[in-house]
Formats: sequence, C-alpha cells, structure tokens
Amino acid sequence: MSRMTKYDARWFASQAATWNDDPRKVERARQAADAIAAEVPLDPSWRVLDYGAGTGLLAFALADRVGEILLLDFSDGMVEAARRRIAESGRPGMRAERHDLTQAPLPATEQFDLVISMMVLHHVDDVPLLLTRLSAATTEDGWIAVLDLEPEQGEYHDPEFTGHQGFRRGMLRRALAKAGFGHLTVRQVLQIEKQVDGAPRKFGVFLATARKETVRSAVGAS
Repeated sequence: MSRMTKYDARWFASQAATWNDDPRKVERARQAADAIAAEVPLDPSWRVLDYGAGTGLLAFALADRVGEILLLDFSDGMVEAARRRIAESGRPGMRAERHDLTQAPLPATEQFDLVISMMVLHHVDDVPLLLTRLSAATTEDGWIAVLDLEPEQGEYHDPEFTGHQGFRRGMLRRALAKAGFGHLTVRQVLQIEKQVDGAPRKFGVFLATARKETVRSAVGAS
C-alpha cells in the first residue's frame, strides 16, 4: 500500500470533516468573496463554477450574489462534505461533483458566467492546461476569478511539497491570455499567517480577475 502523502486527494479527504471548523478558513473565504464582488459585476442569474471547491466555503460565501453554483473537486472526501453542507443548508441551485479538469474537460454543454478557484493553482502541474479547460467552460464575455499565493520561497508548505511556490504576475498574465482571457487585474486581497521555524510569517494571496475575450472583441482590439 502506498503511503498517503500530504496535499494529495487522500490527504484532503482526511481533512474534509473538520475543514470548516477553522474560523480562519471561513473568514478568508468571506474576504475572498467580497474581493471578487468588488471586481466582478455579479448577477443573481449567473451560473458559477467553483473549481477545487473543497467543502464549499467560497461558494457559500458567494451564493447570495449569484445563481446556480457547481462545486468541483478531485477529492471524494471534500465532495462528500460539500454535499452534506448543501443538503443541510437547503439551498437550491448548488451541487457538488468529483471531477479533475487536468484529466478531462467538462462536457461542452456545461457553460458558466463566472469561474472561481481559490488556492488551487499552486497544486496543479500544468496550469496552462487547467486555465484552457476553465476557459472552455466559460461563456462568451464570462469571467474568471482566481486566488492564489504571491511568490514565496517555499516556506508556505512542508518540504515534501512539489507544487508551485506562488505565481509571478507576468506568468499569470501570459497564461490567462493564452487561455483566451483578457482585461486582467491582479491585486493582493488577503494574507495567511503561518508558523515558519517557530516564528509567524505572513504570505500574500492575490486575486486575479479576467474576462473571456470573444472573437468579436479580439478582432476589435486588433
């Protein structure tokens, strides 16, 4: 039997039952939702995709400002926890499914006015591929809102972590543009405090928002 390593699907599944018990996570999700609302013209009719939704903290923080929300995650445990919360809330228009977009795209019939993702990209090997598949699921003139780590020196995670150490804005801009998004804005919206070598350290989290560029708008800009 292979050993469960931190930050894989099984590790997230093992954390799912108590994930929402941390008030800091709940508060960060609220701050993230408010930051998205300040940058994106949310509408109650919108369909939203939350990729890497976990237990649904961000989705629930946004739910009163949009319409239907599909929560996707690659961890069975996180999906089960999200489904329980949806059932307990009695909130219509929310559903949680297990899906890994790095392995397969969504059906072409699944289209969303807004795609959101929080603290997911640094776990993804092929970020351009993921952004391309998120773009394919975004409607014409739809929006993407991504929150992730500012560049750091590998201190945010444990030494065995093999993902990205945050993202430089130039790299993010190029990847989003290649995926078909334009009008990018990026700003730091919150900080996460963690203990590093026995001392508190704050890590910045940015919000990047961009809009899907249609063929019409791309031609007009050329």
